[in-house]
Amino acid sequence: MESKSQFKWSDTEFETVLSFFEEISKIPRPSKHEKEIASYIEEFGKKNGFETRRDEFDNVVICVPASAGYENKPTVVLQSHTDMVCQKEPDSSHNFFTDSLELSYVFENGVPFLKANKTTLGADDGIGMAYALATAVSKSLSHPPMELLFTSDEEEGLNGAQNMSADFITGKYLINLDSEEEGILIVGCSGGAQFRFARSFPFENSAKSKTTSHPAEFTYQLTVSGLLGGHSGTDIHLNRGNAISIAGSFLKKMSEKYNGSFHLADIRGGTAHNAIPRDCIGIFISTIPEDLIQKEAAEFFSQTQEAIHHEESSFRFKVEPLNEQMPHFSSANTNQIACFLAELKAGVFEMSPLFENTVICSGNLAIVQTIDSPVCDCAALENEAPHKNLEIIYGLRSGDDSLYRQKMKDLIALGEKFGYRVEISNTYHPWSPNFGSSFLKKCTDVYQSLFQKEPKIAVIHAGLECSVFSKNNPDIEMIAIGPDILYAHSPSEKLNLITAEKVWVYLKEILKSFGDE
Repeated sequence: MESKSQFKWSDTEFETVLSFFEEISKIPRPSKHEKEIASYIEEFGKKNGFETRRDEFDNVVICVPASAGYENKPTVVLQSHTDMVCQKEPDSSHNFFTDSLELSYVFENGVPFLKANKTTLGADDGIGMAYALATAVSKSLSHPPMELLFTSDEEEGLNGAQNMSADFITGKYLINLDSEEEGILIVGCSGGAQFRFARSFPFENSAKSKTTSHPAEFTYQLTVSGLLGGHSGTDIHLNRGNAISIAGSFLKKMSEKYNGSFHLADIRGGTAHNAIPRDCIGIFISTIPEDLIQKEAAEFFSQTQEAIHHEESSFRFKVEPLNEQMPHFSSANTNQIACFLAELKAGVFEMSPLFENTVICSGNLAIVQTIDSPVCDCAALENEAPHKNLEIIYGLRSGDDSLYRQKMKDLIALGEKFGYRVEISNTYHPWSPNFGSSFLKKCTDVYQSLFQKEPKIAVIHAGLECSVFSKNNPDIEMIAIGPDILYAHSPSEKLNLITAEKVWVYLKEILKSFGDE
């Protein structure tokens, strides 16, 4: 890691925030593997003499007593999550389960950023954790009683918060430290659900004959790569390419245009349910001459390139011959798979009528893969032709509860129409805004006084644990804040350190403001 000594901060305690972030980044913390980071936090709390609790789901809360003069003030919860989305570049050898992140402090156009080497940075939500820990050891901060809450398995469906007992925290106010844009106070978030579609298909063998009655079949690999990807909620409106959708569109075009001469053998793309997929590989068998296939691929690439965002300059789409024969799906089932992928629309469904440039409902075609192990009870398939199974993971988000429920019904009906088994998991409902909140007014006034401008009040098209807390404790008043995190959920993720320091100063001022009451 490059030295950060070249950076000078107006608030000297921001160095402590960065030091905590560096320590956190040494600890592997994929979703559902947070025991080590939970132990680090638990040990920190106990070592510093704070009452510390940890539940069986690796949620941890550290109770920090009020500073002098604030003892009778209401308790404030500072909440962040311990897991991170694990994405890396294809040529990276990083192991997210064992390796520390490799951090770099860099200047880009005069702006200081923190990045990781070919992997996600984990600023979502490592920086929130670092803020909370830094408040606990600050020598200058005046604050009310604080509960520093660290929840587990947020990225896979807010599961730590969902399993947490309602009395694990007692605070009247909560500041969620998991937002990704400075100057915005988040007061609501979308609900979400994860769909798993699974179906088994019979396989056929290649003819392998070069006679005129059975034209020779050749194997090709389709590769979609170089897309930016990103967060499937907060980046979904940017019109970034979805690698699985792109591959599916090509398969649909070819299977319909060359019916009977085009057979899918394998497809796999995407690595995380909450990330826009950047890459997809498909293998198909065809009797179509290679020069015609390459012509179709070139035309498709040109049309697709025009349709996606101009930022996707590294987008690549190519078809290459493989010197390999393999079993494949029938032409009819290839078309069925391609049509189903096309029906699983990815992107924005509806924009918010209340908030400018805010998505109200969207879908993300996140993961597709063919697998050999059964995805359902297939006893009836014994003694029949070999089968291969297709699995698709799809994410739904909606800030409108009625629209959310309707889209859930539509997706279930679509899966059943195409013969897929449908499983739904990681569901959570929207967090509805409370514009009359006294805490929101306080935080707005503090921001305006500190920075001489009003913050933007907004809802976010992503899941926050606030949706769970609001359900368990309807009286709790909450906001979510955070610094500028660019390209979250992708290896291009980077943290704007100017805004990170600004949020740190703002957080301290909010806590200090309770002394004015």
